Amino acid sequence: EQQRVLDHGDGALLVTGGAGTGKSTVLRERFARLIEAGADPERVALVVGSVGARNTTRSALLDRLPSSLPGLQVVTFHGLANRILRERHGALGYAEPPRVLGSTEQFAKVRELLQGEDPSEWPAYGSLLRLRGFVDEVRQFLVRAQEEMRTPESIAEAADARGLTGWHELARFLGGYQAVLDDLNAVDF
Repeated sequence: EQQRVLDHGDGALLVTGGAGTGKSTVLRERFARLIEAGADPERVALVVGSVGARNTTRSALLDRLPSSLPGLQVVTFHGLANRILRERHGALGYAEPPRVLGSTEQFAKVRELLQGEDPSEWPAYGSLLRLRGFVDEVRQFLVRAQEEMRTPESIAEAADARGLTGWHELARFLGGYQAVLDDLNAVDF
């Protein structure tokens, strides 16, 4: 299977497997072979799952490849998304590149917004609005909802279907959070 990845020609190829099966190693090898065969390092990207993997992979590639490669494209998923936003902000409907909130900034924004909420409008969770742990749970909820491209309306529908009254509060907050980020010309990961 790894040889099939190394021998693959043009076009997309999905490489899957559990942890420790060699996905990263074979993709790094394929990337190195593409560069060695003359591919433009600025037109080939290796996308990895974490900053640690990016640093390890980049270091291994720079040790292996024969020349200086300042444009070596080893990025995380988030780094790739950020790059796309910067380069194509106009096509995405932004007048200028949006400011990208890191997880710390996102946490601070969620905490700020939750502290401004009226607990009486949160019947299920009102007593939790000021708790750090709840703020982080809400932040994680926002991330997961956006990863799944869920709208506040679809979350409210799911809440109705499952009888989860607290989710209505979270759906409303998601809509408000997204509006605030739009007003700030900001996005989160």
